[in-house]
Amino acid sequence: MMRGAGTRGRLAAGVAFAALFLSAAPGLAQSDSEPSQSAMVNLIRLLVKQKVISQQSADALLKEAQQEAAQARHAKVAAAPVPIPEERPIPPPAPGVVRVPYVPQIVKNQIRDEVKAEVLEEAKAENWAQPNTLPAWVKRITWDGDFRFRDEFDLYGKNNIGSDGVDGFVNYAAFNANGPTDVNPNTILNNIPFLDTTANRYNLLSIRARFGFTANVADGVRVGVRLATGRDNSPVSTTQLLGGGFGKKDIWLDQGFIALEPLPEATITLGRMADPFFHTDLVYDENLNFDGVTLASQMKSPWVRNLDLFETLGLFPVGYIDQNFPTYSPIKSGDRTEFLLGGQIGTDWKRPRYDWRFAVSLYRYINAQGELSQPCPIYLGTKQCSTDDTVPPFMQKGNTLFLIRSIIPNPPTNYAQPQFAGLVFNYEELDATSAFDLKVGHDYHLIVTGDYVRNLTYDPSVAYRYAQQGSFPVTNFNPQTRTLLSGPNAFMGSVLFGDPEPRTRWAWNITGGYKYIQPDAVLDAFNDHDFHMGGTNAKGYFLKASLGIFDDTWLSARWFSANEVYGPPLAIDVMQLDLNAAF
Repeated sequence: MMRGAGTRGRLAAGVAFAALFLSAAPGLAQSDSEPSQSAMVNLIRLLVKQKVISQQSADALLKEAQQEAAQARHAKVAAAPVPIPEERPIPPPAPGVVRVPYVPQIVKNQIRDEVKAEVLEEAKAENWAQPNTLPAWVKRITWDGDFRFRDEFDLYGKNNIGSDGVDGFVNYAAFNANGPTDVNPNTILNNIPFLDTTANRYNLLSIRARFGFTANVADGVRVGVRLATGRDNSPVSTTQLLGGGFGKKDIWLDQGFIALEPLPEATITLGRMADPFFHTDLVYDENLNFDGVTLASQMKSPWVRNLDLFETLGLFPVGYIDQNFPTYSPIKSGDRTEFLLGGQIGTDWKRPRYDWRFAVSLYRYINAQGELSQPCPIYLGTKQCSTDDTVPPFMQKGNTLFLIRSIIPNPPTNYAQPQFAGLVFNYEELDATSAFDLKVGHDYHLIVTGDYVRNLTYDPSVAYRYAQQGSFPVTNFNPQTRTLLSGPNAFMGSVLFGDPEPRTRWAWNITGGYKYIQPDAVLDAFNDHDFHMGGTNAKGYFLKASLGIFDDTWLSARWFSANEVYGPPLAIDVMQLDLNAAF
């Protein structure tokens, strides 16, 4: 090490000078605890005290310098032609006088820097100090995650549909997922899946665990990945029920995206991303992530101080047709991808005492509506009908449905009638959302939130478009009077008081609110899965409370009480007790 050698040489030269001085004046050799009259000796002691060099190295330097000084004296004596007089010892200075050789400041600084560099290089070489151990890319990654343990109680009204043991509430999500399902009236009770509407369920213990990272790949480029639990691939829940014979639990890809920022005010995100829109769970569940592409921008208002303007545009594929549909025919169906087009504009007015956020959104679904098939000869062994590809990829409950297969009757009355259910209506949801956050203290907020949604494509006459083929809705419909029991509107309001995010000890908040959701106001697949246990055609209130017990650790309790808007009675209450932690 060239720099280290230079440093060592300078130190040795200085120490040699000190040794010569000490050897010439033995009375000046002092203990370490006493100040020396040699500046170089004092410098070495200071380097030891500042831990730049070790005591052992300092002793070695002094010893080496003394040896070199002794060799220099002997060489000088041997080379002299005549004996030189005996050196007289340098007399000690007068009391109060300190003899200090002059060392320029620039030399001191150079010695200090070179000694420091030598020590660091030696530390790296000997592997006892590694300041640059981690590669640079690690510093560009941030990690986050959360965990929730839940105890849930699902409670049903005593007069709910199904309490008579005759009628029941068909589980059309399972009907399609396990279908096609035979609806032959003679075998219907053996084939049709029904929801539980009467038997309470207590102490349903579950967990939710999410873990991910975001990497700043370069200026304006971010990549994010997150994993999450979940007992199935439901888009609205990452809850994993415990039990199941202590079997291992599943992990799913919850997010995976790349975000580009061509301008400071604009972001393009591609992949599976967090919800990019401002709304409430009246429209989309808080756990829902979106697949596709979004363009989001934000700018300061040129007209009003402290007013931000924002907009978001998105294209999201909801479901693809099987590329081999129909599987059992050489002639394949054309493309029919179900898309969600989303657009939102909004404002965020920030003042010292309050923050008022407002947005208007339009969510338009393309190819979500079901279609009645061409006459389908199931009795001849046909396994697929022409519109099987219009089955929704995911459902909860509440939307108006009809059976999409036009099955040709087989003369005997007891023929198989395997069916799928499709959506009667299309959905073009106009949503207006407002949240007013008033700061009433250092840690307390009063947040009033409102949300209103209307399905602009709702038209009752559409429910009868296949009446000539004998097909009518099988939900939200009175077959005796042939009356549609549905509507296109939904609204909610809530009030929160306290700390919006109780992440510190004893921080708290309480929330109360009311929801009203007509059956076809929104697509039931994606809204809140806790209120009325998911879906639409529900009204009722909810209460929530949270309390921080440690930093980033809090307890929460939630109560949902909901009834049906139309149709037979279906009252469902849900209580949830949660322990949450996040990092």
